[in-house]
Amino acid sequence: MKKYIPQRAKLKYQLYKRYWREHIQNHHLFASKQYVKHTHSNVIFPFQISTEQQIKASSFFENKTANIDLCIQYIDGLIVPPNHIFSFWHLVPEPSIQNGFKQGRNIINGAIGEEIGGGICQVSCILYITALKAGLKIIERHAHSVDIYQEHERFTPLGSDATIVYAYKDLQFKNIFDFPIQINLRRKHDVLIAQFSFQNKILEKNIHFSVELRDQIKYVITHSDLDQINLSIYKVL
Repeated sequence: MKKYIPQRAKLKYQLYKRYWREHIQNHHLFASKQYVKHTHSNVIFPFQISTEQQIKASSFFENKTANIDLCIQYIDGLIVPPNHIFSFWHLVPEPSIQNGFKQGRNIINGAIGEEIGGGICQVSCILYITALKAGLKIIERHAHSVDIYQEHERFTPLGSDATIVYAYKDLQFKNIFDFPIQINLRRKHDVLIAQFSFQNKILEKNIHFSVELRDQIKYVITHSDLDQINLSIYKVL
């Protein structure tokens, strides 16, 4: 029966489920640029934790950078107050032609394909690894289902990725500190830079990953300092 349901109807249903879970059931507080303009315009953030990633040359490279630049416009400068949650899809609109996104490379149903908005997961990836380095609480994060890269092709270590699918898969993390955090994103040619800024100095976490291959499956454990904090599982193409 599911295959006969229009894709748009499935999308609306997922959005409704997510709204109910986040706002009605759990009463989550999400950071927004509109709120920030009126409440934190004069806050100073002298301490930073940052991450840089190369945007690798590939098919649809120009489209990918255009899609990344669109995401930057929606996220850069965001301030996340204490106990508020950063949500990628509460800030970035549905990736569609109408919203200015372009065709790009993406993983679709476990295979490499083409999709509107392809490539924007590099934005969620760099935000995820920076949130880990800052010790923020990860509310929602999804690993890719397959590992499509050789080691020399990676823009981020295996296990530090964060795939996003509108309405279905989000990246969310919570500000656990008693002071606000500012998130800045920018692209300098083929380098993507994420910077989290803080009012008070915090200790940057040492994030590293250990990989074990068994029966064409990669098991990746994420370590924060000496703690194991996550397990990601990938099929090998």
